[in-house]
Amino acid sequence: RQPPPPRPCRQGAMLSSLPLQIVIFFDTVYAFLWAIAMLVLFAWKGARLPYEGQVRSFLGLEVALVFVLLVIELSRLFMGERGNKLEQATPLLVFVILTLVAALGNFYFLYLQIFVTRADLILNAVSLAFQGLGVLLAIPTLITFRRAPKAVEQ
Repeated sequence: RQPPPPRPCRQGAMLSSLPLQIVIFFDTVYAFLWAIAMLVLFAWKGARLPYEGQVRSFLGLEVALVFVLLVIELSRLFMGERGNKLEQATPLLVFVILTLVAALGNFYFLYLQIFVTRADLILNAVSLAFQGLGVLLAIPTLITFRRAPKAVEQ
């Protein structure tokens, strides 16, 4: 039995963005560090800060939001990595759209949560910086993928 023929590929230069791939790699590492640091921070807040009455239930919601945001962030990074490595515009477009959703979550933790500490400000500002840099690198890469000639069937 013969193996299937190789899939056609683009002729010419590689279109993937190395700077984008580097940002995605470090952002993936940071996403896990961010989640761990936020959970430790919420444990400290729950023990030290006055979450009383109805505000106590918001602590649980904010902790749940950390997990939701981590899933969104990891999905975003997966789509960005996939789109960049496979030189496909659709996953890269999903990456940009999910970045907007993740940025809203970071904005909430930066300004709108019940108690905002300096650690919250630093953790979420760095996360927003990674997201902004990722979008700034993804948009030109997306344009490059759209303008490139399609693969030719042999």
